[in-house]
Amino acid sequence: MAFIYCYYFKYNIIVTIMLESTLLMLELVVLIYLSFNILYVTVYAWGAFFYKKTDFTKTPTKFNSFAILIPAYKSDAVIIETVQQSLLQNYDKNLFEIVVIADSLQDKTIAILAQENITLIPVSFEVSTKAKSLNTALAILPEKYDYAIVLDVDNIMEYDFLKKVNVRLQENEMVVQCHRTAKNLNTSFAVLDGLSEEINNHIFRKGHIGLGVSAALIGSGTAIQYAYFKKVMSEIESPVEDKELEVILLKNKYKILYENDALVFDEKVDSSAVFASQRRRWIASQFFDFNKIILDGLYELFVHRNFDYFDKAIQKILLPRVLLLGISALLSLTVFFSTVYFGFIFLALFILCLVSYVIAVPPSYINSNTIKATLSLPKAVFLMFMAMLNSKGAAHKKFIHTPHKLLNEKDEFNEEEK
Repeated sequence: MAFIYCYYFKYNIIVTIMLESTLLMLELVVLIYLSFNILYVTVYAWGAFFYKKTDFTKTPTKFNSFAILIPAYKSDAVIIETVQQSLLQNYDKNLFEIVVIADSLQDKTIAILAQENITLIPVSFEVSTKAKSLNTALAILPEKYDYAIVLDVDNIMEYDFLKKVNVRLQENEMVVQCHRTAKNLNTSFAVLDGLSEEINNHIFRKGHIGLGVSAALIGSGTAIQYAYFKKVMSEIESPVEDKELEVILLKNKYKILYENDALVFDEKVDSSAVFASQRRRWIASQFFDFNKIILDGLYELFVHRNFDYFDKAIQKILLPRVLLLGISALLSLTVFFSTVYFGFIFLALFILCLVSYVIAVPPSYINSNTIKATLSLPKAVFLMFMAMLNSKGAAHKKFIHTPHKLLNEKDEFNEEEK
């Protein structure tokens, strides 16, 4: 009996040690990955304070011409307003052209658009993508423009947008990403969506430019040299054309600039259902060709000293910002469990993450509506987590359309999703 008891006791000790070692290793892996995410965000959040504003008081020496390309897929509710607002730009009317690529629009919408002073290109595809629409237009349009500007169908440029972009592009720069900001903040999810984009603008655009690294493209509000854009787009067919374009630009060592003061107003999702669908597409596009771009990033860094491309590759392993905040908050609670080795470190990381996000919040978002919207954060974190689980193959194989609607500027904030 004594022998059996001794054996059983030793066996329990060995199992306990193995379990504790496994738990420690798992915590260590999580700690390293979370630390990397938060330190990356923190560095660039503070880097935004080194961003230098463009001096728009200077008289430009040249006036660039622009082709404003608006792919419109089943967007009858918003395309007319977008076109009418775009035509009001405070810029020489002979130096910009509005080009609407009308995919699956209703006949009455096309009839109205045909009356406007724009170039209207009706298209039809068995499987629609933004890249197909853009390539069709680029193949038809004359090569007389200096820059192409890509807008989403719901985007509204501020009155002086083209004037500001022109001032920013005085040195034959290749590409500049402009500041996309919320057009509507009418529900909790719209506020969270708008706030998320502003935090990303602060970290991945202002912060990167402040530290001398290329900014991230968004997919709209982008001005790029027309001839180069036409050439590159002819090789792109993927629904995540902006991500592929970004990779090509960085691999060829073109600096992606950012103009924080040139505003494009973008419709924010106002319901959890659309939020989940949109995030699923975004997350899938983040991880497209994940292994390939990581290996390419290391190769470009060490062989060609291309840090911008390496930085973009690193972003492919980062957690989405909402999910990062949620996971770090959850892990910070482990400080109350004695079996967790790194509880206080997790708590410190959560505070660091929270501070990095807070300094990225624009003053316009510091109000009661934002406080109310934070009550929807747990739901947003859950939806992001589910989006990650369901994102495989969502973007680079299938086009996921985000519905748009005509917004009433007088609509008041509604805590409940519409």
